[in-house]
Amino acid sequence: MANMHALSEVLWTFILDYTKGWGIRLHQHDYFQIHYCISGDGTFFLDGQPLHMKENMCLLIHPNQPHELLPVRSGQLRIFDTKFYIHDLAIYNAICSMPQFMEIPDPEFRELCMSIRNEWASNVPYSREMSNAIFQQILLLFLRKNTEYTSRIPFYKALEERIKNLTGVEGKIAEYIQAHYLESISLDRLSSSLRYSKPYLCKVFRNATSTTINEYINFLRVKKAYDLICCTEKTISEISLECGFSSIHYFSRTFHKIVGMSPSHTRDLDRNAIYTDIRLHGTFRWRYYSDDLSPQS
Repeated sequence: MANMHALSEVLWTFILDYTKGWGIRLHQHDYFQIHYCISGDGTFFLDGQPLHMKENMCLLIHPNQPHELLPVRSGQLRIFDTKFYIHDLAIYNAICSMPQFMEIPDPEFRELCMSIRNEWASNVPYSREMSNAIFQQILLLFLRKNTEYTSRIPFYKALEERIKNLTGVEGKIAEYIQAHYLESISLDRLSSSLRYSKPYLCKVFRNATSTTINEYINFLRVKKAYDLICCTEKTISEISLECGFSSIHYFSRTFHKIVGMSPSHTRDLDRNAIYTDIRLHGTFRWRYYSDDLSPQS
């Protein structure tokens, strides 16, 4: 029996091969259907319009929409085929407003398609429920691919991705800075420790990361400060000093340049987010505070 509270309900899902001469006659039905091409190529007609199906192309067929697959001319067309209902009105309307034919080269989408097919075919206990759960991921990923949105990426993500794959001299520079960035670090000290000239160290690090050595030192200090701002009650002045900045004014300018907002604004946003969680999700009735930390007898 279908769960009417679920977003969707899979009717069946499988992988089909269409070899030379095989196709799908013109027909329609009252459910949605997804054809996702795993390999090969062929020609679908949707409402009388020809669509060239090739690897990673995804065709979404709406209820009562005439469609057919012309006989494959050569080779083999392999398709992931899923038939389903949508029970959620908002998702139904969103799906109906999406393009019906698009390329989805995302490996995650293909892996989910294979997962639901394998789960459905296993016929083990709860295989149908698991298949529906996996398909909801496919459905939401399909919607996300066709929705414009701005993802809030942490300010440190891009640089950390560049740093983590460093090797050779530039990798040694990064390792040294990571170990000593809270100290009074200088190019002279770095040059002496690694036994390379200052100009050479600056050049190789900049070429590898598009960032100067001093900028990377400040980046690590600001990242540390960011955590202290969000996770402690220390003052901005205390955090500035603890993270190796010579003055709070220089700290504030550097923090704003890297994070995109001031230290105080960052703390306000973090506290507002926590307040919002409490306001939206309850007062946590079992949570309490005690100033009596003496050992229990």
